[in-house]
Amino acid sequence: MNPQAVLDNLPEKEAIERQLNRFLDSREAEFEEKSIEFQNNLARFQQEAPELSEEETEQRQQELQQQDQELEQFQMRVQQELEQRQDELLGPVLREMNNIIESIAQDMNLDYVLNQETGQGEMLLLYISEDGKEDLDLTDKVLSRMTN
Repeated sequence: MNPQAVLDNLPEKEAIERQLNRFLDSREAEFEEKSIEFQNNLARFQQEAPELSEEETEQRQQELQQQDQELEQFQMRVQQELEQRQDELLGPVLREMNNIIESIAQDMNLDYVLNQETGQGEMLLLYISEDGKEDLDLTDKVLSRMTN
């Protein structure tokens, strides 16, 4: 079973991608604006640095460090928001797919349904029956052989 192929061919996939892209576009524009402001402040500081007192230099450096940290935090927030939006949009679709996989597996009397293509963090087993769970747990069998 290839869940990614199912997702790729669903009609709602395009709508979900459009929503995610709109979100990213708006956040990228905001990041670009903040980044340009930071770069301008940095260039201004570098130009004015020779004329600044030591105290003014330290203060401006701290301000620039703060601004740089805010940019990094902004990027992390956007990534978290993107993941949350993906979960919100894809969650119902994935739950429906899992229910359908389970239903088809039961209709076909299957004990296991495997994911054809597993990548980072993807589940290998998409469905396992109660009998299959018992068959997979080798704890008692290993213990029995080791103690006999």
